[in-house]
Amino acid sequence: MEKTNYEVKNLEKVILISLLTFFIFLTRGTHLLTAISLPDATFVLMFAGGMFLKDYKWLCYFLFISFGIDFFSPPTELGNTYLFNLGYIGLFISYFMSWFLGRGLNPLSIFSLKRFLWLGSIFIISSYLISTITFYYFSGWEIQGGATNFLAKYYQEFFIVNVAYLAILFVSIKFFQVLLKRKNVHGYE
Repeated sequence: MEKTNYEVKNLEKVILISLLTFFIFLTRGTHLLTAISLPDATFVLMFAGGMFLKDYKWLCYFLFISFGIDFFSPPTELGNTYLFNLGYIGLFISYFMSWFLGRGLNPLSIFSLKRFLWLGSIFIISSYLISTITFYYFSGWEIQGGATNFLAKYYQEFFIVNVAYLAILFVSIKFFQVLLKRKNVHGYE
């Protein structure tokens, strides 16, 4: 009986890692909304990875995937120097923060919307501030205006996209929790 349960857990983990990897490739392409890519969902996917996978070895795997995508498909009009500079370190720090905050939620138990919103808000705000401010100060690019103007310029796009992805994540988790609960109830009959 335990062997079967262990195999099911491994299958669930493989499916989850495959899904997160697929969505990183689907949304990370050029960092711009184009006809062939969706807005970048990497922050929310890292948050979800922290919730479900917990182990930091998977964070390293997803950081490697993200770096590889950025390296092999930079925005054509900007080139690699736009992405790969000292400010890029802030992006990885933001992903680590997203993973770490995601670890604070246990998706297998029914967590409250209030707790999800609280940690989700901290996650989105910290991710934006860390990634944007480190890019502003350490990228080497000359940027017009001060740091607050730079933050104000991009906040709406960042927050709308990530709040939408966070809402999709929450609804998906609740949907699968209901399915699992229903399956368990019918399994006892």
